[in-house]
Amino acid sequence: MRNSNRRSCPAASGLAIACALALLSLGGCSRQAAGGASSGGAPAGGANAAAAQPAPAGSQATGGGTVPGQRRQGGVTVQVTEAVEGALAADRKAAAAVSTATQSQVAALVSGVVRSVAHRPGDWVKEGEAVVQLDEAQLRIGLANAQASLDSARINLAAVQDSTTQNNAKLSLQVQSAQAACDAAQKYYDAQKALFDLGGISGSALDTANAQLASAKAALETAKIALDQNQRGVATTASQNIDALRVAVTTAQNNLEQAQLNLRNAAIRAPFAGQISAINVAPGMYVGLNTAVFVLVSPERQVSFGIPPQDAPALPSGAALRFEYLGASIPLSVRQAPSAPVNGVVPMVAGGPGLGSLPFGVVGEVVYRVVLARGVIVPMSAIGTADNRNVVYVVEDGKVAVRAVEVVAESGAAAAVTGLGRGSLVIVSPPPGLVPGAQVQTVPAKGIDLGPGLKAGDSSAPAGGAAPTRAGTGGAPAGQRGSRSGSSGQASAPAQAGRP
Repeated sequence: MRNSNRRSCPAASGLAIACALALLSLGGCSRQAAGGASSGGAPAGGANAAAAQPAPAGSQATGGGTVPGQRRQGGVTVQVTEAVEGALAADRKAAAAVSTATQSQVAALVSGVVRSVAHRPGDWVKEGEAVVQLDEAQLRIGLANAQASLDSARINLAAVQDSTTQNNAKLSLQVQSAQAACDAAQKYYDAQKALFDLGGISGSALDTANAQLASAKAALETAKIALDQNQRGVATTASQNIDALRVAVTTAQNNLEQAQLNLRNAAIRAPFAGQISAINVAPGMYVGLNTAVFVLVSPERQVSFGIPPQDAPALPSGAALRFEYLGASIPLSVRQAPSAPVNGVVPMVAGGPGLGSLPFGVVGEVVYRVVLARGVIVPMSAIGTADNRNVVYVVEDGKVAVRAVEVVAESGAAAAVTGLGRGSLVIVSPPPGLVPGAQVQTVPAKGIDLGPGLKAGDSSAPAGGAAPTRAGTGGAPAGQRGSRSGSSGQASAPAQAGRP
């Protein structure tokens, strides 16, 4: 048996070798057939060899467009937008609370005891409606006394005026008598003087005549003064002086009017239509003059808020803003000019008809607009750095150019710059390796935000006659943001698309 098995081994080995050769032959035929089918009969090393070669960097076939930054016929494709000229603005927010436009601490205008309270906190009252009533007993007594004082003053004045009228005739006769005596004394003196000059009388007789004349003149002057004072109502005592009595009547009249006013003020009334927010007294309490009795607020609402001092010039009286509360946006206008800062902020007040339905005390936000700068506005994503300066890549005649700019102000995704002309076609998110003079294809950038009130320019007409293509996926390629020039003085350094 062992000899038989050894003889069969060579035969089995030959069979295995034959099978392997057959399989190799079939595989070669299959590869030739596949090569012929894929090349349309072209020899090996033709189209298949070319297809196996790596594609150039940046080129990739897409179904319906060109990705920005990829290379195609005519240059790299970049996203562009027009630089616009205008005001770079920012919307600022500040916490604000709804409050009443008018709040009054209504005070008592007269002292007294509270008799009744007609309303409660929360009640709405009309203008002039009584809220608190004081006891009137003492006030009515004061009114009666004032009336009596006025009557007495009028009686005294009338009595003195009647007496003065009656005395005028008597005093007039006294003046006439004194005048006659004075005339007689003058004649007597003249006669005595003539005799004295002739030596007929002594000097003492002439002196006596002169004294009589002087006495007569004094009596006449006294009579005239008495008549004049009586006619003018002037007396030596206040009780007989008509002017003093007239002042007393006027004073008594004023006291009467004050007593009448006090009686009316016993009813403490609402100075305007509004809502009572607090009552500080109760029946039986004594209320002094100028004591706050209740608090009244007007139905008109306003918004109170504070802003930084640097924003105050942007909000003059009448400036527009809006109040945001629970998803609602209510247009308002500033009601007062900015004042001096208080605790670091400028207090402001705004109002509008849309606040009528909001409860007092609710807190929201006011949104107001501040102009940061005026000039040429570009997206922040278009500003890069090269050689430690801010630059913007622009497209001119289908080629890349670099413009050094200075950022004046920035807000959100936009900045105001100098060194760039209005309408310049700026490259948004420039791809790495972009060099001045390079031929590019342009597509309009989408979703450009230049801030409130500005709209990105229409950049659908490309520079240099290149046909516009559909925008790709947008955004800067990986590795672009944060890149800087490798050496100083190279204008071809890649742009940094981030914030300068």
